[in-house]
Amino acid sequence: MTDPSPTAAESAPDEGPGIDFGALPPIPNGTPYRAEWWIAQSHLRSKKSEAFVSLVTVLSILGVVAGVAVLNWVISVMSGFEIDLRDKILGTNAHIVVLDHTGGIAKPDELAEKVMAIEGVVAVAPFVYSEMMIRSAWGNAGIVYKGVDPEHTGEVTSVRDDLEKGLAGELTTDAERAAVFSALSELVPPPPGAADDERPLPGILLGRELQLALAVFPGDTVQVINPIGRGVGPMGVPIPQVRSYRVAGVYYSGMYEYDTKWAYVSNTEASSFLDLGDKVTGLEIKVDDIDAVERITEDIAEIAPYPHYTRHWKNLNQKLFEALALEKWVMGLILSMIVVVAALLIVTTLIMLVITKAREIAILKAMGASKGSILRVFVIEGSLIGLIGTVLGTILGLIGCGVLKEYGYPLETDVYYLSELPVVVEPGNVAIIAAGAFVLCFLATLYPAWKASSVDPVEGLRYE
Repeated sequence: MTDPSPTAAESAPDEGPGIDFGALPPIPNGTPYRAEWWIAQSHLRSKKSEAFVSLVTVLSILGVVAGVAVLNWVISVMSGFEIDLRDKILGTNAHIVVLDHTGGIAKPDELAEKVMAIEGVVAVAPFVYSEMMIRSAWGNAGIVYKGVDPEHTGEVTSVRDDLEKGLAGELTTDAERAAVFSALSELVPPPPGAADDERPLPGILLGRELQLALAVFPGDTVQVINPIGRGVGPMGVPIPQVRSYRVAGVYYSGMYEYDTKWAYVSNTEASSFLDLGDKVTGLEIKVDDIDAVERITEDIAEIAPYPHYTRHWKNLNQKLFEALALEKWVMGLILSMIVVVAALLIVTTLIMLVITKAREIAILKAMGASKGSILRVFVIEGSLIGLIGTVLGTILGLIGCGVLKEYGYPLETDVYYLSELPVVVEPGNVAIIAAGAFVLCFLATLYPAWKASSVDPVEGLRYE
């Protein structure tokens, strides 16, 4: 006997345009997720009747791509500036310094041996520090007068490696730079053709900018003035002390503040000029891991108690690096508004899809689709837009950073301390940008998806 009841295919409501239920892949019982993926992908395919929706979808993807790519470019450049500045500061200065509240360390060699025994310490060098004035026949300036150890300071700071000129001219090899730096403890003879009354003088190293300000060259004579070197006179007026030096070399650190202020002599000469005797101002220390300076500082404090005290590079430059970090994150937040705008476009796209697909949503709910299934369909659609834009934006950002790093972008050295734009790609920053962009896009899908899941099937089919 023939069953008069209609078949499932005959009783099913009109499928409507845009969804071919016969093409649905086989779905295991209790797992509707493959169908949801299929429906979500079908909504994003271009159709002539929905060309405007497709255009908005493309613009949403391009907005995410632009936001992620620009964020990667800017953050990489700012990280490059921060790291380059840190390297220059740590090159000119030690990672850790040991000082003394009494004004000088009496037995620096003994303390240096103890410090060298600490795990993580690479090199130690004594130094002498004071502020003075310098003059030549064509100019004068205030300087930081620093005594260095020609044997060990080159292992702690980059002063030796930054030398670019000596008495013989340009320094092109490490051996030439090391020879000039080692000779700092020796008297520098007058240049050929000098007057007969010229005599050998202690050597001094000047920064490039200071050398230009004084209009001197290697072999020329300068005078260093200690304003209160001879104490106070009978009328209460400080009596300055003056000593002549011969320019033994010129260095270039890339930091204008250092190249205009710092002048280097040997520790022996500086101690003699300042009447320190066997004392030095402190010890400079280089470590193998700059992020472990807190632990090493604590170890040094145990073997060098009061009146000694220690400072590390994070203490000495804390405000500067905090400002750089804040600037980077603020710039990141500002540029992330591009991604926010793209996320709003995703909201627009999904709302338009909800409006144009209201009939299909009603049919799905009439066939038994749950609110959760409908919600997941639209969340998947928005997430796909965000995922595609994030992946393409990350790829474009990394390619752009690679091009900038390979070919460089020239900078005016008169304005910046760099000759070209620094680019440093940090995987952590790339991951944070990608994750943040995707999360914003995901959050943008929630409201339209909730509205789609709330469509009443009766209302959706009333006017069809």
